[in-house]
Parts: sequence; C-alpha cells; structure tokens
Amino acid sequence: MAAATGAASLLEPWPDVAGIGVGLPPFERLEPRSLEEALERALDERREFVAAIASSQRQPTFENTVEALELSAVPLARLGNLLRHLASTGSGEEMLALHQRMAPRLAALEDEIAGQRDLLDRIAAVLEQECLTAERRRLTEVLRERLRLRGASLEPEARTRWTQVNARLSELQVRFMRNLTAEQDALVLWLADEDDLDGLGAEQRAAMADAANKRGRPGQWALPIQRPMVWPFLTRSRRRDLREKVWKLWMGRGANDGEHDNRPVMAEILRLRGEKARLLGYPSYADLAMATRMAADPQEALDLLLEVWRAVEATTRRQLTELHELARADGLDGELQAWDRLYYAEKHRQSSFGLDADAVRPYLSLDAVKSALFWSAERLYGLRFRRLDEAPVYHPEVEAFLVHRGDDPLGVLWLDLHQREGKSPGSWQAQLQARSSHPVPSLVHTVVVSSLPRPRDGEPALLVWELANVLFHEFGHALHMLLCRASYPSLGSLAVEWDFIELPALLNERWLRDRELLSLHARHVETGEPMPEELVASLDEALRYDRIFSLTLEYLATAIVDLRLHQLADGRAIDAMAVEEEVLSELGVPAAVEPLLRGPHAVHTFSEEVYAAGVYSYLWADVLAAEAGSLFEQTPGGLWEPRVADRYRETILEAGSTAPAAELFRALIDRAPSPNALLDRFGL
Repeated sequence: MAAATGAASLLEPWPDVAGIGVGLPPFERLEPRSLEEALERALDERREFVAAIASSQRQPTFENTVEALELSAVPLARLGNLLRHLASTGSGEEMLALHQRMAPRLAALEDEIAGQRDLLDRIAAVLEQECLTAERRRLTEVLRERLRLRGASLEPEARTRWTQVNARLSELQVRFMRNLTAEQDALVLWLADEDDLDGLGAEQRAAMADAANKRGRPGQWALPIQRPMVWPFLTRSRRRDLREKVWKLWMGRGANDGEHDNRPVMAEILRLRGEKARLLGYPSYADLAMATRMAADPQEALDLLLEVWRAVEATTRRQLTELHELARADGLDGELQAWDRLYYAEKHRQSSFGLDADAVRPYLSLDAVKSALFWSAERLYGLRFRRLDEAPVYHPEVEAFLVHRGDDPLGVLWLDLHQREGKSPGSWQAQLQARSSHPVPSLVHTVVVSSLPRPRDGEPALLVWELANVLFHEFGHALHMLLCRASYPSLGSLAVEWDFIELPALLNERWLRDRELLSLHARHVETGEPMPEELVASLDEALRYDRIFSLTLEYLATAIVDLRLHQLADGRAIDAMAVEEEVLSELGVPAAVEPLLRGPHAVHTFSEEVYAAGVYSYLWADVLAAEAGSLFEQTPGGLWEPRVADRYRETILEAGSTAPAAELFRALIDRAPSPNALLDRFGL
C-alpha cells in the first residue's frame, strides 16, 4: 500500500523511517500548506470526539470520559507542538504566518470544549467513584481543574466574552514575539573604523567582519544586537561611547516606534489578562496564575523576592563600589553605568581572581560540552545517546539522538544550537511529543534549542562559560521529559506546577562545575590538555562572587516588575513602562543595574501565559534546587552519589506531575523548602 502524503500523512502515526523502532516527525513533509490542512482536520476531529463524550448517555467512567478526553487531545497537540517549534526556529514567513493564524483557533477550541457543561458534570461523576487508582484520580482532578480555569462554569454571556479575550490574547502573544524577533534580526551597530574595535579579540573582530560581509558591506564590521554578540562586546570593548550605544540598542528592543513596537501590545495583553481573571472571580491576573502554582498566592512569591533582594542588595552595592574604584583608576569621570558593568566586572575577575573569560573558551568547545552532557546523564541515570544520522531534521544543522536507559528506549533528543536568521533569540527546550502509555505506547521527542554564535568555517565552536551553563540548564529540562514515566501527557513533566518546572534544569547546572567532569571533558581544543587546576579554581571563585542568575538584582528586579504588573492586572489600563519605572524607583536600583529584561522585550512576561506573573519561579525553583543539591553534597559520593541520584530520579524526574509538586518535593526532602540553603551557598 502506498504511503500517505500531505495532510493525511501528518495525521497518521509517525513512521519509523530510521529503523529504530520509534516513529519520527516527518519533517520533510512539514510545509505550511499540508500542515495547515492537517491542523484543520485535527481541529474538526477533536471537536467531534469531545462533543460525543459530553453528549454520551452512557454512565460516566474513567475510560469513556476522562481517558477518552485525554486521548482526543493527542493528535492535535502533536501538530500544534510542531507548528510552534517550527515557527520559532526560522522556518520562514509562511510558517510564522500560519502560527499567527492558528494560535487563536487552537485557543478557541479549548474554550469551546470547556463550555460544554455536560463534560464537567461527567468528570465530577467519575471523581465520585472510589475505585480509581492514584494516577487515574490525579488525571481526573487535573482535567477538571483545567476546565474550570478555562471558564467551564461561566454563564453563556461571560463565556462568549471569555472566548473573545482568549482569541485576542493568543494573537497578541504571538505578535509580541514576532515583533521582537523581526526587530532583533534588523538591529545592527555598524562600525567602519578599526579604532572602534579597540579591546576586541581577533575572533570577535573576525565574527563582526563576517557579519558585515554577509549583510553586503565588506570592509566594515557589524555587531548584530543579539546576546551572543552583544555580551562579548560589552565585556571587551574599551570604547565607552560604543558600549553605551550597544547597551541602549539592546535594552531598547521592542520599544521603538514603528511596526514592531511592543508597547501597545503589552498594554492590551495586561488589560485582557486582567479581564480574564475578573471573569473567573479572581481579583487580579496574578491571583489567577497562582491557582496552579506551588506558591500559595502572589504575596508569598513577592515576599520571597523581597527577602532575597534585601540579602543580595548589600553585597551587590559593595561589589559595585569595587568596580567603581577600578573605573576611576581607569579614568572614568562620573557614576558607573549599566554599560560599564560587564567591562569592569571582567577587569575585576582578572585582577582579583586571575580569571580571563577568554582563557576558558578553548576548553569549552561545543563538542566537549555535548560530550560532558551525555557523560553526566549516563553516570547519574544510566542513559545512553546514539546519534541518528538517518533521522529526519527540519534544518541541516540539527542533530538527532536516540536515548536509552538499559534496554528501554526513552525517546529522541534533537539539538538545534546555532543562531540563524528568523530563529527566536535565546535558549529553550521544547517537547514535540509527550510520553504516553495509551492507546499504544509513545516515546518522548524533545529538542534543546540555543542561539550560539556560529564559528568561522573550519573552526570549532568555542563557548564562554555562560553559554555552556545554558546548555546544561536546558539539558536538565530534556532529562525531565525523557525520564518521565507518567502514563498520560497531562501528567507529564511539562504539566508540573510552573514554579517547580525549573528545578531539574537549575539543579543540572551544578554538574558543569564538578571538578571530575571538567578534568575529563574541559580539554584544550588544540592541545587536548585538561583545564589547569589554577584556572578551575579562579573560575570557581569568580562564579561564587558573581552568584547565580536568580541571586542578582537584575533578575530580581525583572521578577518583581512582572509580579507587580500582574497584581495590577484587573482589567484596568496599565502603562507597563511607567509601572516598571515606579517599581525600580521604590527598590532603589543602583544606576549600574538594569532589569535583565525590560517590558517590551520581556518574552517570559508577554509572549506566553505560562510565565506571566511567574518570572519569580526561577528563584522559587533555585530554592528547591539548592535543597536538592545539598542532598548530594552531604554524601560521600557528592554530586555522583548513586543512592541520591536514584532517589532524585524516582521522586522528581520520573514522577512528572503524577502528584502535586509539594508532595513530590517532600518525597525527596522531608521538609518545607527554605531559601537558607541557597543564600548560604553564596555567603548571603
């Protein structure tokens, strides 16, 4: 029988084209027209399937109601995952346009499903049955709560408005990210004089010359306003005037007049999120968001942020004084500014710790970091990674790996690590297919995405420490997906509470700093020699001094602004930038500190609802990760202690969302989480 083509092939089970016993996404057939047709058919099929469940005259059971509802979502979810992923990884304007068209349609269907009152009644009837297993009861409760938070109990007039609001929010959130990607692709600082390159290394100069050549200006230098290019420039350039220009371009993204201006988009998003909250009876969007989080309410999250702010502020001000003294000795007249900080922080690392960031890079080739990722996962959790050269990919740079634990295949991991035009900035992990046991077993398909600068032809990609750390972070998310043993997607790793989901990623960063791992994998790209012990020690001192992401005023300011904006979001008109300035003024943020993300480019806050009023979750999860890390460190085997690794794998990584996060955490550590372990780790 001939294989199905076009839309029909996308709706069928994915074929095992690599001969590995695992079906893989048919990337070669994922062109926008056939994907759109497949999505349309999947939308119709799910609508009909759910209507049949809701209108059934049969006695509600787990199988004919809850499990049937769960399984009805799988085909559409897989296609939606592929659409979102391809739209964010530079697959062209047609795919972006399709995503913008389909996002509100997908949201509207979920609202339509929630509007079927009989469905909620049938699920409630299933919950009254006492014969449910723990996992079945959990799934039933999760689906009931999901319907409630989609407005299932609203009266018809309110439901109509709810659907309109959600459709518009879906459009706006896609537009926010699309605006930012388009503007970032266009923003470039042009340099025509070699004096403008003062302080930059040969590799940076070559990368900027290459960027200019590709943009049609040979003989000049181009600095694309993208983090992998901006951060090295701010760290090395001796030209303070140019550092200021670059910093203002970077921090001004999304707030420039024209078609990509995100300021009106932010205002409408906040107003509509507030309206959603009021429709469901919550005083603000922050209160609505906390309904499915570990944090009991917005104030508990804000209290944690402010407690840690106070602990971090005094240390940061002392460090800024040290940097200012360096700057004055260097001839700086006036106050230290944000565009000076990376430059003088690097000088401080060199003078105080003997650490030159560029000295680390030859030991952190991309190949070495990937090797370290796989080696650590094998040692801790028994995972094996086999490269699949025959696997379909959506771009020639993407690599695929089959992942096993023992004799059991867990899934497929794709790595898509270099920046390219049209690809969304930053790093993230995406799940293309969740694990499921019903109706037939399916394995996890997950992708780690980053925006690493592309090396020159024939040269290895060398990473600064921060980018190597980012890969360990995102790989931690992938491990959470691959090891999950939940039977249903709605109980999988992506379904855990959003202030818990960063725990595996943040904890996984610890292993990059392990001396044994570095001695084996951080080897000089030319000589093969391991990173010298004195360099490792200097790096360790500097990392302790700089602390981690969530223990910086830049992050804390961003998280506090995000939470305060959503505490105000009750349907009123909000000037997000004015609120941001007011919050920063109240906090007394030093001149040399700016939020990590300003509102118009705060992708977590505005491009997706899961992180709205949830930027605090990085700190919350870092508190959990510090507690989990202490379990390892208090044992003879340290970070490699097998008993603790097994316990962590069983209670957290494999559990997914089969129980509330608080229960899972208590199964790992039999006490309530406290910030003390995190603060003590950095002498705060």
